[in-house]
Amino acid sequence: MIDRRALVDRHRPRLDAGSAAVLSVGNGRFAVGLDRTGTHTLPAVPGAAQATALAEWGWHSVPQRDDATWEEHLRVYDSPHGPATYMDLVGPSEAGADEGRATWFRANPHKVSLLRLVLVERDGGRVLDPAAVTDAEQQLDLWTGLVTSRFRYRGDEITVLTAADPEADALALAVSGGDLALELRFPYGSEAWDGSADWAREDAHTTAVDGPTIHRELDDLGYRVDVTGARVRRVGAHRVRLDAPDAGGARPDAAGTGPLDVALLLRPTRSPHLALTARPTGHTDLPRDAAEIRHRSGRFWGEHWEGTGALDLSAADDPRAHELERRVILSRQIQRVHAAGVFPPAETGLLQNSWRGRAHLEMHWWHAAPFPLWGDADSLLRGLGTYAALLPSARATAREQGLRGARWPKQIGPDLRESPSDIGPFLLWQQPHPIHLAELCRRADPALGGDGMLQEIVEESAEFLATVLREDPDGRLGLGPPLVGAQERHVADRARLQDPAFELAYTAWALRIADAWRERRGDPRAGELSALAARVHSPLRADGRLRTFRVGPAMTRSDHPAHLLAHGLVPPTGTIPDAAAGEALDDALAEWDWESTWGWDCPAAALTATRLGRAEQAVDLLLRDTPKNRFDAAGHCFQRDTLPVYLPANGGTLIAAALMAAGWDGGPPQPGLPAAWGARVEGVQPLPGPLPAL
Repeated sequence: MIDRRALVDRHRPRLDAGSAAVLSVGNGRFAVGLDRTGTHTLPAVPGAAQATALAEWGWHSVPQRDDATWEEHLRVYDSPHGPATYMDLVGPSEAGADEGRATWFRANPHKVSLLRLVLVERDGGRVLDPAAVTDAEQQLDLWTGLVTSRFRYRGDEITVLTAADPEADALALAVSGGDLALELRFPYGSEAWDGSADWAREDAHTTAVDGPTIHRELDDLGYRVDVTGARVRRVGAHRVRLDAPDAGGARPDAAGTGPLDVALLLRPTRSPHLALTARPTGHTDLPRDAAEIRHRSGRFWGEHWEGTGALDLSAADDPRAHELERRVILSRQIQRVHAAGVFPPAETGLLQNSWRGRAHLEMHWWHAAPFPLWGDADSLLRGLGTYAALLPSARATAREQGLRGARWPKQIGPDLRESPSDIGPFLLWQQPHPIHLAELCRRADPALGGDGMLQEIVEESAEFLATVLREDPDGRLGLGPPLVGAQERHVADRARLQDPAFELAYTAWALRIADAWRERRGDPRAGELSALAARVHSPLRADGRLRTFRVGPAMTRSDHPAHLLAHGLVPPTGTIPDAAAGEALDDALAEWDWESTWGWDCPAAALTATRLGRAEQAVDLLLRDTPKNRFDAAGHCFQRDTLPVYLPANGGTLIAAALMAAGWDGGPPQPGLPAAWGARVEGVQPLPGPLPAL
């Protein structure tokens, strides 16, 4: 038996004042990032993650300033199925600063930071002078979810304990030492690409205090903050002071001089999106105080680590083993805090906004697939309900393109409306994801194969894939045009592109998996989808090589080496020989601009190496030292200043590590780990194995 406590404890993040890493606490639907004081007191570090408080229900829209309509961004393209309507971004590219009349629809709704926690001097209410904060150190107890922050302020030793409730959107904060109070500050929403707070527009929102409850109103969003364990008084338009209770109770406005131990419970009161993003019903036992939040946090995290999968590499002398184990443990904490909600997460989770906090469904597989693989299928199931909610609009999109089934959007907010873009609406690789995710759930719990919601999601996804295929004169089936491949390097040619290798392989595999779902439920159409899959073009070019496209543009060796996913993320199906996949991997290793790759690219290549039985290469790829594959002390993977954290890197690491450690159906044990490591694996699920050639 693996000693789970020892495994987890040896990777406790310990940070000092010189580290830009950010720790966070949360429950998958609500999360709070913390600076080195355990609050949001210190100025933001340029290029580091923002310390915020975000919830998946905390969406806000500013009033529209022009007469632009969403429909005006619909544009008709020629397709093999006739005229097809796409939500396009006409004019500036997605990378352009000026998004024209699409700006409001791309920026609204956006997630808003719900509050800022600021330590102040009890006498006078001055915010702590950053220069007077010294000897800061901080650690996260992964087993209890408790962050302990210690520092000196003007010579006084200060300790701050911070924890989040595992069910309610609640935070516990204990401050001891010194002569400090806590101030809550409330911003307006921001339309900035990576912003979640606008502190300048004080007249655009309201903050009211009624006893221990703070009421917030921002246009279409309303929420309340219930405070226990402190005296609450308003000290500014959007500033609320929390003082320790006066021991004598002499005056209502008297501030106690003892330690502060406060609980904050946040609850939405008004939002057009609550039906989708509200906390699931059934969890009515709200915490009473800060001590109970800490207790519930400790119980949850201990049970979580004991009851899910584990990979123990402590027997290995190889320093790569320790680093891989560390990345797995910290990535699991990060994914559970930021990606286990009802609504698929942003690529930066609930730590800060990116793309205004919106979900990218082509990234959902990277975010969600780790959960069932590491023994936590429930955290994936919560998010699959979004696809059920999306069905009406996804069916309408498919119909507008002359197709059946559901075409899943790429970038959405909780209004479920696709964001105008010259990339997202043309991507295809998110279309098989719901089939893949449902299959992982079924493999974790075979009873889920009979779940009506999952069956509908699988069937509607398959109907779209079956009808989007293009029939060529030779009877073979392909994809596009129009389309944008997962590599996203040929956006300007989207009206002409066809047959990206990865998407061909993924579509054919997903059709066969959906056909197996039909067969298990006795659907008389069983066999039809597999017959279509047999006609899909081989992903290989005419010379037998695996490249970005089967036909068309020459491969650009930068950005995502997406073609490798055709023999990694996609299990072998007989259309790509190992020799062709191996040649493609060797070519990428020798010729690719790895400096330009993203956080999920090294895990993607590690999947391919593992499928080929190249264990040493898989480890080296997963840990490859590239600018966007470096994990900081908190477990986050920096991409660029506006993306200082990036959850697809964490999810990709967990998926690759699962394949390396648990393999696939009928495959060798631990195919991606060196035998000399003596790895121990418990509760990690194998991935789908190869399918026989059709």
